[in-house]
Amino acid sequence: MPEFSIVTIVKGRRKQLANLLQSVQASTLLPYDVQVVCMDNADEIMPPSGLNVSIHVIDDSHKLPLAAARNAGIKATKTGNIIFIDVDCIVSPTLFENMLAQLQPQNIITAYPLYLPFVPETGNYAALKHEAVSHPAREHLPVGEPVEHLQFWSLIFGIQKQTFENIGGFDESFLGYGAEDTDFAMMFNQQGIKLFFVQNYVLHQYHDKHDPPLNYFDSIIENAMRYRQKWNILPMQRWLKAFQKMGLIKMDQADNITIVQKPTDEQLRGSISQNPY
Repeated sequence: MPEFSIVTIVKGRRKQLANLLQSVQASTLLPYDVQVVCMDNADEIMPPSGLNVSIHVIDDSHKLPLAAARNAGIKATKTGNIIFIDVDCIVSPTLFENMLAQLQPQNIITAYPLYLPFVPETGNYAALKHEAVSHPAREHLPVGEPVEHLQFWSLIFGIQKQTFENIGGFDESFLGYGAEDTDFAMMFNQQGIKLFFVQNYVLHQYHDKHDPPLNYFDSIIENAMRYRQKWNILPMQRWLKAFQKMGLIKMDQADNITIVQKPTDEQLRGSISQNPY
């Protein structure tokens, strides 16, 4: 198997990071290096012994520079094969070998998420898998054949470093939450790069969430308009239609968005979801 690198980004969520790194350490293949990019600071990060972990602090004025943090982590990697993992994940022991076996210059490899309804005390995949549930929108996506590029999600993906550079990385003009993954999918699709699933899993550790994500209202609107300017179509339609139904925005037939009002505290409280996914 070729050498490979792992990248993850983190803000807060130190327990989730510790669980992720524990699961990486229990894998059948160990990475050559692990790049952890902090969007806050490096406090309380204690990598386990046996993993070659480098910690970076991204200096960015935006509170959630997701695209820039991902790019910085991938740029810092020491090998030509990259597996990006969201910090909320706990990986299957065989995930890396299965992904690397399929990784080629003209493809991107991903895996299936299973969702835990809590943050566990450890990253022991085998002990936790039976407590996780699948995502109904993803569990039936096929293995071993190309799937639609818009199924791309940065929760877990493998890519060759040269392929990532040829695509141009994540567009750092998308600031904060929303649309940066979809934009990346549009860019790799333009180059004929295909997205494949392998029959393997990550466990997603629970965190509080809003549905629709009113807590990211400003960046979702800004990124949606940025995406429309770039691709001539609005992304995140489900969320935008929910915002419109709540009276927060108006959308016309030309996909112009007008903000009517910002979410109220009551609306924010009412949007908290108990769903694990």
